[in-house]
Amino acid sequence: MKQLQDLLKEGFPGSEPHLQQATPAPRIGGFLIWPEFEGVSQSERQSQVWNVLRNKLGVEDQQRITAILTLTPYEEQSILENE
Repeated sequence: MKQLQDLLKEGFPGSEPHLQQATPAPRIGGFLIWPEFEGVSQSERQSQVWNVLRNKLGVEDQQRITAILTLTPYEEQSILENE
């Protein structure tokens, strides 16, 4: 998980990865909060994330990732306010 966090921070400077271990399998998922996602479609955000991951992780490590949802800080705040 530390390696994945470091890769995301490196690929998206100023971002805040919030990752957690998924159960029952040893899989990882979470959120990537980054201001630069503003005005970028979800599909393009996912392409950006997976381009970074594919370039830095082997196939086996990639398969351990369930999902990394991408949000701007504003989107994250909106979700938190509605909880």
